[in-house]
Amino acid sequence: MEANDIKLIALNGTVGVVTMTNLEVWLKVILLIVTIGYTLSKWIKIKK
Repeated sequence: MEANDIKLIALNGTVGVVTMTNLEVWLKVILLIVTIGYTLSKWIKIKK
């Protein structure tokens, strides 16, 4: 392997980790919003 190959592999690995981290954060936010919405809808049904 040449130095350029190693640099390219390192760059792709770093971008993949950053992308997966951002994806994980967005999935957590979406899950939180869905959970809050579900809880509120249940509370509204119980109150009726």
